[in-house]
Amino acid sequence: MYRLGHKIVLALLVVGSANFISGCDSGKVSADAVINDHTKVPSLAGDSLSIIYYENGRMNYKFTTPRMERYEFAEDPYMEFPSGIHIETYDDQGVRKSVLVADYAIYIEKKKLWEAKGNVYGHDDDGKELYTEQIFWDEGSDRVYSNVDTKVIDGDEITQGSGFESDGHLNNIRFRNTKGLILVDTARQAAPKEPVETF
Repeated sequence: MYRLGHKIVLALLVVGSANFISGCDSGKVSADAVINDHTKVPSLAGDSLSIIYYENGRMNYKFTTPRMERYEFAEDPYMEFPSGIHIETYDDQGVRKSVLVADYAIYIEKKKLWEAKGNVYGHDDDGKELYTEQIFWDEGSDRVYSNVDTKVIDGDEITQGSGFESDGHLNNIRFRNTKGLILVDTARQAAPKEPVETF
């Protein structure tokens, strides 16, 4: 998923079939409309977007969002996804290997920094699941981190902490202020003990 934000910008600029609008949210600008601050108006917007990225002829990821707005004239240009995102990554055989969804996301273009928040949920093909309310992904360093309560379920292990740091694939997760580690073995149950008679 390296440089995902840059690839999304390029895809949005070359997609001719998408219904992009400039300026107003509704796509209609009245003759007497006045824009006082162009930095607060999206320079590019689109609804119901789905972008599939291929690398060396193989699908690398699929990015979908109900709404995208790009603010290229802001002091620090960014893309905003006010209705959330759904990202799927794929391996070399085209098998889905991970999913990340969130209610809201923003991408700061110059910093190459993603922020997703609101019911953030991710899982990979190994069964690892992540639950949090906010997560950051720094594309430049390929670092994922959070500063809020996070829960990771990995097999029988449930780990919670008030933040974590990891690589871009959520391997080697390092929790901050770990709240608990619970090992649950649902397959094995302790055999009932036989009463012991004493004489």
